[in-house]
Amino acid sequence: MYAETPFRHYRVLCQFLLSQEGLVIMPTAETQKATSGNFQLALGTVSFAVCFAAWGLISAFAPRFREAFHLTATQTAFLVAVPVLLGALMRIVTGMLADRFGGRLIFTLLMVIVAVPAFLVPSVRTYSSLLVVAFFLGIAGSSFAVGVGFVSRWFPPEKQGGALGVYGLGNIGQSAAVFLGPVLATVVGWQNIFRGAAALLVVWGIIFYAMAKNSPKTVRPSGLGEMVGLLTHERLSWVLSLFYFLTFGGFVAFSIYLPTLLKDQFGLKPADAGFRTAGFVVLATLARPLGGWLSDKIGGARVLNAVFLAIAPLAVLMSWPSMLPFTVGALGCAFLLGIGNGAVFKLVPQYFPKQVGTVTGLVGAMGGLGGFFPPLLLGFFRDHLHAVWPGFLLLSGVAVALWRMNAVVFLPRQEKQEIRLPEHLRRTSDRLRAGVTATLFTGFLVAAIVVGSRKLQDFDPALVIYTFTIIFATWGVVYHYRVWLDKPPTRVYWERGWQLFRQQGILRNSVRLVGLAAKNLGAQTFIHKRSALRWWMHQLIFWGCVLAVLITFPLVFGWISFQTLPDDQNTYMVLVYGFRTVTFPIHSLLAVLLFHGLDISAFLVLGGIALSLWRRFRDRGAQATQSFALDFLPIILLFAICITGLALTVSQGWLRGEFYSFLAILHAITVISALLYLPFGKFFHIFQRPAQLGVKLYQAAGETGEPAICKRCGERFASRMHIEDLKSVLPQVGFDYAVGDGTWQDICPACKRKSLSLAQLQLKEESRG
Repeated sequence: MYAETPFRHYRVLCQFLLSQEGLVIMPTAETQKATSGNFQLALGTVSFAVCFAAWGLISAFAPRFREAFHLTATQTAFLVAVPVLLGALMRIVTGMLADRFGGRLIFTLLMVIVAVPAFLVPSVRTYSSLLVVAFFLGIAGSSFAVGVGFVSRWFPPEKQGGALGVYGLGNIGQSAAVFLGPVLATVVGWQNIFRGAAALLVVWGIIFYAMAKNSPKTVRPSGLGEMVGLLTHERLSWVLSLFYFLTFGGFVAFSIYLPTLLKDQFGLKPADAGFRTAGFVVLATLARPLGGWLSDKIGGARVLNAVFLAIAPLAVLMSWPSMLPFTVGALGCAFLLGIGNGAVFKLVPQYFPKQVGTVTGLVGAMGGLGGFFPPLLLGFFRDHLHAVWPGFLLLSGVAVALWRMNAVVFLPRQEKQEIRLPEHLRRTSDRLRAGVTATLFTGFLVAAIVVGSRKLQDFDPALVIYTFTIIFATWGVVYHYRVWLDKPPTRVYWERGWQLFRQQGILRNSVRLVGLAAKNLGAQTFIHKRSALRWWMHQLIFWGCVLAVLITFPLVFGWISFQTLPDDQNTYMVLVYGFRTVTFPIHSLLAVLLFHGLDISAFLVLGGIALSLWRRFRDRGAQATQSFALDFLPIILLFAICITGLALTVSQGWLRGEFYSFLAILHAITVISALLYLPFGKFFHIFQRPAQLGVKLYQAAGETGEPAICKRCGERFASRMHIEDLKSVLPQVGFDYAVGDGTWQDICPACKRKSLSLAQLQLKEESRG
């Protein structure tokens, strides 16, 4: 005992000195726990992958079973959906068992049990027997609920989203089964694939039991009655279940039915269909950790808000009976469904920290059921309507409904939590949200360019530099706009505007907004009240730029193209998205207006620039406030675009193409400079201006709504809605005007001035003694 003490002191001293020199840092209890948690996460992820590989085998060999048993589309869809059904229902049971007995034991038993039906599949001889075995093979699908409870308790709440996102990578097992299963079957036979999967389940189950540990974080297990009571009375768990019904259910439905759908819809070979399905599964799986990480940073409700809103148009795109739009829609949905899966399971431990396994079982069961019904619906639509597009329209409608549900249930809770965050964390969260939103919008633009130009058939390669610049400018504009909307004062106007729009009647307010848009955006009457000269200046520049955008952007994107008729070279036809619309003679007035539309817009803008310079050089008020960056640089950019554009027309029409190449490069430089300036300079107010319509609704509602009464004089001085919003916004921007039991905002401006005057007189008298 005494001999060991000097050595122990010497060892502690060496550790301290080495750590001070930066040579080594001894592990702490926290780092040891984190290392152990990462190891258990790896074990759980591999186990999940093994189970999901067994779960996906029926789908992988569905075309083979279809030929062997002469199945219809509905019967095939039912076969691939049957494993999903039991996997969904069993998640509730396995989740409860994992909460009660720990994930280590339940995960091991599950893998050993699933090995039995996997081994029996090659021995079945009838379709009904295959359905029974496939049904019990679906137990493997319940593994997810076990793993979520097992993994999440090893990590703190702020890291659970990312950890569960990594755990979700186990979905890759299904991708491996769908892609590699048919390939390996050509070498070893499909029967040995199922037998090998059974052996792998047993071997890995033993390894997992030997190496896995349950988290030392003990949680009192709930009794059966408490668990059932939670599922029957807790509404948030059912809302999360609906979210997972779409995100995971959509993933499962596509992953198990895509091989059959691609074969029937587009005539692909089984290997090609399996490869494309594997790509879908891999993309969705890799996106899952990203969804968890984003949820840790900006909140799961924020992520789901973007996911549901973006799935709606992509699902509609999948209804297009063409491979390219279908591929864009499918891959876009894969990415978003993966992100959504990670976001949902950030919310589960956040709202139910003590019943993770139980709630995961319910949520996972609903997700599994979400994968059970779509294949049946698609098979039914194909057999009876000879089309599958109604199923994708239904998916789009469900996504919109869940987007609205999330906005009502979880998003307000998220916003309340964000208000309490430190300022630097709120700024980081705002930037991440803005980046995600901008990326989604830019992705939609790229997809629209590809689809609208008919797989780039109508795309002009000479305009590719403009296309990439517009895409970059779109990202910057959307990012800037989202950051601007997240500022507390702007967010109040934005949210109140939509709230008033719905409360006062959508149809009525739609008509009112059309009138407001015509008055404030089109005619810009509010500028005419300041000066007729400024009104003419704004009108010329505004309509000149609008005309140029309406002509240039569709041409650059390949959405509109002009072609001569095959049998008449003097007649043009206009193709919009590849569809023939109108024809016109080459020497007609319409042809002159169409082909010289940009020249007309240039003259309009130049007229507005002339009036602007006239005002700025003569108006002393403008001279006192103007600056080069905000006032003259935008004018210079517009002037350069107009002059170089007109010079191109002069070169082509009057100079037989002299200097055309040089002028084209110069014009491209000016246009690109202006586009890159859009998100950062004065031109950005063009995108802010439509929000003025919401402010007009706000002002109109305030005039007719409940008044705010001054606490001193008893007179009305504003609307109650405006004062209450002001009270909520000012603390968010660092101002606190609390006075006694009220705030400074409860007093009218006249009484505020009187109070300040009295306070100043009192201070003056006190200073005189």
